Amino acid sequence: MSAAPRVVVIAVGNPMRRDDGAGMAVLERARPSLPEGVRALSCGGDLTDLLDLWSEADVAVLVDAARWRGCVPGEVTWVDDAGRGADRLSGRSAGLDTHGIGVAEMIRLARTLERLPARVDLLALAAGDDAQGEGLSPAVESAVGPAADLLVTRLRALAGA
Repeated sequence: MSAAPRVVVIAVGNPMRRDDGAGMAVLERARPSLPEGVRALSCGGDLTDLLDLWSEADVAVLVDAARWRGCVPGEVTWVDDAGRGADRLSGRSAGLDTHGIGVAEMIRLARTLERLPARVDLLALAAGDDAQGEGLSPAVESAVGPAADLLVTRLRALAGA
């Protein structure tokens, strides 16, 4: 019998940039229902911190606000195994301008440095407002609950729970 994979979920973003805090809001909503053994962490604006945050994980799930071509604020999308094909994220500017480096670029860098978990999935919420200030836009706020439910469902499957 094989051991369950080590799974970490990492909320990415800056809650002081309105919708860029969506990842943090989703993780907080999902936290009470996370499967046993799943580590829940946060990453602010410096995505190079991901190298340490996911260093002991077999599976990392990133939860982030994003913009991609044709997205509507509040839209939720899941990208399976984004780490395998970070180039698939290029049409989804995964990560707002508040990150010095985007999620796709960070995944490519981690792969180059041989510091990428075996699997990296992405739960992205389409952002509309990244102005200074607290609080999510109404469209993104209304997506937090459904996104948290999706996160818990997917994490249960990934963790073998």
